[in-house]
Amino acid sequence: HVGSRECLQASGSDWADGDSMAGFDGLDGLDGIIGGVAGQLDDEEYLQGFEDLTPFEVEYFVRDLKEFKLEEVGGSSWLTHHEKTEKLNWTAHNQAKEGYDEYVVDQFNTGEKIPTLIFDLMLIEVWKEKIWPLVKAKIAKFSSLRTYIPVYHEATAVNLLEICLYHRTSCEEAGDALVDLVDYCVRKLRHLLATPNDELVRQVTDAKEVADWDSVRALDEQFKECEFQVCMCVISILRFLTDHRVAIPLAVTTRLLETHDVLLLLVPLMEKAPWVRKNKINGRVEKFEEHKWQRVEQEDEGRLPKLHTQVWLTIYNLVMDAECRARYELSSFRRENLLRLRRYINEVVVDQLPPLTNLHRTLEEMSISGQFTGAGQGANPAAATPFVVELVAEAREALLRTYAGRWQEIADLQLLEVLVKETPAELKRLGQMISIPKEFLEAEPLGDPPQAGEGGGLTSSNSRVAQSSWDAVGQLASVCSTASFFAAARWPDVPVDEVLLLSAPEQPTPVAGERLKLELRRTRCTLLGTLRGSTSAQHRAVSDAALLARRAGEEGVSFLMAFDAQALELDQSSARTLSFVSQKGANRSAEQLHQLLTKPGRESLLQMYSEDVAEFSVAVDRGVAGGEECLDISHVPGLLLSR
Repeated sequence: HVGSRECLQASGSDWADGDSMAGFDGLDGLDGIIGGVAGQLDDEEYLQGFEDLTPFEVEYFVRDLKEFKLEEVGGSSWLTHHEKTEKLNWTAHNQAKEGYDEYVVDQFNTGEKIPTLIFDLMLIEVWKEKIWPLVKAKIAKFSSLRTYIPVYHEATAVNLLEICLYHRTSCEEAGDALVDLVDYCVRKLRHLLATPNDELVRQVTDAKEVADWDSVRALDEQFKECEFQVCMCVISILRFLTDHRVAIPLAVTTRLLETHDVLLLLVPLMEKAPWVRKNKINGRVEKFEEHKWQRVEQEDEGRLPKLHTQVWLTIYNLVMDAECRARYELSSFRRENLLRLRRYINEVVVDQLPPLTNLHRTLEEMSISGQFTGAGQGANPAAATPFVVELVAEAREALLRTYAGRWQEIADLQLLEVLVKETPAELKRLGQMISIPKEFLEAEPLGDPPQAGEGGGLTSSNSRVAQSSWDAVGQLASVCSTASFFAAARWPDVPVDEVLLLSAPEQPTPVAGERLKLELRRTRCTLLGTLRGSTSAQHRAVSDAALLARRAGEEGVSFLMAFDAQALELDQSSARTLSFVSQKGANRSAEQLHQLLTKPGRESLLQMYSEDVAEFSVAVDRGVAGGEECLDISHVPGLLLSR
């Protein structure tokens, strides 16, 4: 819902220092006025459109890439580095998608910057592993984008590496740095295997559950979501490394087959298939493609997901390569692991991946002979030697060695100098830092719109009636003023993207003369899309950037509120911008309302409004009853109170 803000003038008499706060002895009966509504996050006024970088810009950006120190992550120069990396990533993907000259990849190869990109990936992984747990509790109340960018940077870096390593020349240029990358990929695969599928990305079926999350829990859930998307990119990277195995150092092949025995990870991963799930809300099967969950239509149920195909091709590359066969010593355990693949090779799969016919034949021969056919004949296995030379993961080992025992020191330094609360100018810069391609501005709204009859049989007619009824509740003066004081109680320690959820707990349907019970709960705007579950990390970052740019100039003047109701969609576009108002309806700032609550003798009120949940009620009748504003009885059925 998009509307213009009402500029309402109020008498200054209700802000006299002697304001008695009459009627302020409870959460009922407060009068106020709604400040206005602002809605969808695709307003081009707040979005920084992005077009592909020119060759000159790409050359400058790539040449400017450098290795940062751990304590610099999140700082001003590092944020500029993230911005450049993201623009390079978007340009590289658009060039690959449209079939243009891929001068981003060429520049990385010419400038020998692939190892620098791999080091960047190792740096942010170590930061997330060692520093993030020590600082997240203190930075959780900052803007969501500020806390999300360091986590999201890993997805940007690995996504850019994915597009580069598709090319053989990039694999050659990476050289020994691929040892670090292989170890990184294996760590991500182990995470996928060790974590149950329903815990990799949480499916939330009740918006109240999301609203009950505190800021730290919200960050943890975003962390998990981004980690899952990184893991999905890693699968493609492994496939590209095996595609170009002859072009990479032999030590990398040894790392894959002997040090980590990646085949023992890939086969169980294909059986686990974390890229497929059943939606808990509508029961539909979904697959993870194009960095988001997509519904599998009935006619496509037999089609292999792209990630499933990547795993098959990775296994095929390793098993059918003569050099790999010669170096992969088949024990009984390894043999049984590979033979498990036979049950998954059928006509439907072979029709989509014809090379698997050869793989199936090799597996059948292995089941009879107990070894790879031709192993040791067409290849030249390394002769037995008492000397063992093995490359180490240089980048990660250097980071761990350099900062060993200093993790808390680095965390404290960052909290003091880097991860500090943003000024309005910094908030605006963060909002403009996410590069938004033109197609995002022209695309359909985020997520799939609800279909009639899904989610409990609700129809568009139910939604329209419910929206009208909740609009009536939201315009009540008592609701607006209560929400204003609730939002101002924690000022100034309030996240810029905090949103209040207004809901009605389960209760008997009130009749005329009775009261409607309501609840206000605190949550973060970035969590409102969690129910849909189809939003990619890129879309989430775009929405966060738009919100942050808008809110940068409104902090302390307005707050966000959304309705949590059975028939209404709850996402970022449903958050309304309301002005802070006093109990008599005059426009005020958060600071002014907070000062009212902190006056001597009002400690209990401040404590009550500072809680995570506020319960109050409004009268239900026709018009005004006993001098109190009421919700018209005609709106009560549309609230759908029986759940």
